[in-house]
Amino acid sequence: MMSCIFKHIREWLPVLAVAAVAAVLAGCRQQPLAPEPTANVFETVVPEEERGFMADSLDTEMRLQMEKEAVMQRVRDIYGVVRDEFLRRGSSVENELLDKAYCSESWNKLLMAVRYKEHLTGTLFFEVNHWSMMTDTDLVTFEEFELKDIYVEGPHKTATVAFTVYGYDTWAPAQIDLVYENGKWMIDNFHNLKYMLDVRERMWYYLQNDMM
Repeated sequence: MMSCIFKHIREWLPVLAVAAVAAVLAGCRQQPLAPEPTANVFETVVPEEERGFMADSLDTEMRLQMEKEAVMQRVRDIYGVVRDEFLRRGSSVENELLDKAYCSESWNKLLMAVRYKEHLTGTLFFEVNHWSMMTDTDLVTFEEFELKDIYVEGPHKTATVAFTVYGYDTWAPAQIDLVYENGKWMIDNFHNLKYMLDVRERMWYYLQNDMM
């Protein structure tokens, strides 16, 4: 009798084993293992008190980069118009129109004072065109623009851009100072670096003295 029972058990063992494995696998599918939590590297490495500072710094850098791009685009646009005017009209270009369109209020007020003294005294201040930096303005181009300095913190934004003026058979390194005024970057001064000429400074000298 016992041998018969053991015989039946041996016959059913493979079937029972397969059924047990199938049950285990089914249980695994129904209860997937939860992924192990991973630590936030940023939170682990950077203390909480420094995260706000880093975010502000990144935001400041982005704003500064946008201001730099805005200044350079503004200067290229201005001198694109100036170049076209000189090509179209040569020495007959009316600088005062360019000054009113692209220069600061301070520059234009100083220019009016210079023009008034020229009228009273019969003298001439501008011997070299401050837009082209040359006496011959028929063929002139402006190239190699480079942002030299920018300050955008606070209400008074300023920038300085250098470039090169090319004429028919000559060239001159130049530089302009800009201020942010009424929502636009405006030219506030011109520098002829070839002759180390600060135009605004020379204007003041002209107004304060009898002789240039």
